[in-house]
Amino acid sequence: MAPPIVASVDLNAIMHNARMVRALVRPAGLCAVVKANAYGHGAAAAAHVLAAAGTDMFAVAAIEEAVDLREAGIRAPILLFGALASSDVAEVLQHDVTACVTDEPSARELAGRARARHAQACVHVKVDTGMHRLGFDWETAAEAVLRLAGLEGLRVTGIFTHYACADAADPAVTEGQTRRFRSVLSRLEQAGMALPLAHAANSATVLRMPDARFDAVRPGLILYGMRPAAGMAPEVDLHPALCLRTSVGYCRRVKRGEALGYGHTFTAWRDSLIGVLPAGYADGYGRWFSNLGEVLVRGTRVPVVGRVCMDQTLVDLTDLPGVQPGEEAVLYGRQGDACIRVEDMAARVGTIPYELTCAVGRRVRREYVLNGMVVADAGRAASISADALERLATLAAGTVHEHLPETPA
Repeated sequence: MAPPIVASVDLNAIMHNARMVRALVRPAGLCAVVKANAYGHGAAAAAHVLAAAGTDMFAVAAIEEAVDLREAGIRAPILLFGALASSDVAEVLQHDVTACVTDEPSARELAGRARARHAQACVHVKVDTGMHRLGFDWETAAEAVLRLAGLEGLRVTGIFTHYACADAADPAVTEGQTRRFRSVLSRLEQAGMALPLAHAANSATVLRMPDARFDAVRPGLILYGMRPAAGMAPEVDLHPALCLRTSVGYCRRVKRGEALGYGHTFTAWRDSLIGVLPAGYADGYGRWFSNLGEVLVRGTRVPVVGRVCMDQTLVDLTDLPGVQPGEEAVLYGRQGDACIRVEDMAARVGTIPYELTCAVGRRVRREYVLNGMVVADAGRAASISADALERLATLAAGTVHEHLPETPA
């Protein structure tokens, strides 16, 4: 029996987007953010094709994510975002993960435990330039870095900051944070310390602010073919990687004036044909789409009507006579020549594309497509078998290299 909802991930699209980013930012390096299961796309599969596309480093938010990548065969450096917890240190050292240090006590603990293993722990120092969440205050960060660099067992290999308003129309805040970060780097240089890697740019700043690229960039969203805001940098050729699809499960006739679904929030304004889709907020297609979303059926946008339910969603098929149960319905992605872009739907319902793709649930079956073939299937557990991962890595490495795209003007 076919699964009620499938997330199909186009790995060629991810490779294309990575090459596009590399062309845009070179000579800066690429640190690919694959936290939150690669924003719902599947971290292990995404990391393998990103590695094949020349990614220098990966970034995750939890130690479990880093360990999963190592166990999936990823050997490139992995940066662990977030404050370092004592409970994470053993696995950071065991799996050769680069830790983010945001305060001196945790850095000293990491150094001490590394010394006990006769090892060195690589770290990147986080600088707070205005986010006011984690990191050393920018005014005293240079002095802190110099102290950390003197700790036996610790090797400071990078420094970074995070932007608070990168996708805002007014770049003033981001420009101010960039100046603060540069002042930290300048003070370190004056003290005779040049760190190998400074990075700051997320997806929005990769697209909009060349001055923020430093030694490496740190995109996530654009690698999966989405823009941080609808219409941002339209000249950059991004290919959406995710197609979230289901099928029409049932069709029923509803008379004009009848109300539908929980709360009766929609009343049919005409005699209508209503399709019931076996997908709902438990799958990640949230209640925010109630009476606002659109779905592709036969390449035509049809409206979501009534409240999205836990397991089902209602759509108005009246303008598509003859639709039968079993016909494909696309929630996000392409169907024929039509496409529902995640960022457009996010803007419509007042959220961000990150939230929509990260919400794709565990019971959604994921399939991974490379060169037009399904090369791995994660099933509902969202984990790929070791054999499938090995095959995927081999295919990705052997994929014919496309011509590296020119940097957009």
